[in-house]
Amino acid sequence: MNGKDIVIEYLETTTTHRVLWERHCHAKYEMIAVAKGDITVMLEGRSYRLKKNQIIIIPPLFYHSVTLNEEGSYRRITALFGPDVIPGVLREELSKQERNTVVEASCMEKLKGICQKEDKSFYLPLLEGIMTGIFYDAFLMPQNNSKIQADEFLQKTFDYIDLHLHEKISLDDLSRHTARSKSSFCHLFESKMNISPKQYILQKKLALAVKLIGEGVSHTEAAMQVGYENYSNFYRLYRKYFKRL
Repeated sequence: MNGKDIVIEYLETTTTHRVLWERHCHAKYEMIAVAKGDITVMLEGRSYRLKKNQIIIIPPLFYHSVTLNEEGSYRRITALFGPDVIPGVLREELSKQERNTVVEASCMEKLKGICQKEDKSFYLPLLEGIMTGIFYDAFLMPQNNSKIQADEFLQKTFDYIDLHLHEKISLDDLSRHTARSKSSFCHLFESKMNISPKQYILQKKLALAVKLIGEGVSHTEAAMQVGYENYSNFYRLYRKYFKRL
């Protein structure tokens, strides 16, 4: 379903493979709503366990993966949406960190029903109303439920990368910031994240570039804003990951 910068779908999966989505990030907000199943969302060094009728809202550029805690059937509703979908009074707060909440079963059924309608555009005002209610519930709910304490090493690394995402970031910078040798930093990061720090930074930068281009920034300016002085290098990497420019 597309409309007012919302893409939403209902999916059912039966699998013995625990990893549903490998680690990745989006240029938009993502909402994952569990209709059936038991999952863990690994998010920027933190972990959330979600069960039936629980929802997590993930801000743009937040690196995450999803795994099943129990093999079998998993039903979920996922939505990707831009900031204009979020009420202005909540937008700044919801851009700072992930939020999670529990919703009524009837809310989940309404979302599922909208996803299954042929003329989904007719239900866009209803969808916006339901999501607005979810945003407020997530804003008002205490956020210590289902959350495992953040990994100090990863959090320190992520904070530095996010602060300097518009610049060139070297492994020397990161090793100094975390008070480790370069080899020790790389080994620890990859063991915890299952991806090299260079690839992590690259994916974050490209997701930010997609976000900027979607906001009307030119491709050349977007490349500069994510730390690429050489546009041809940026073009090559962008094409490799997104197949278009």
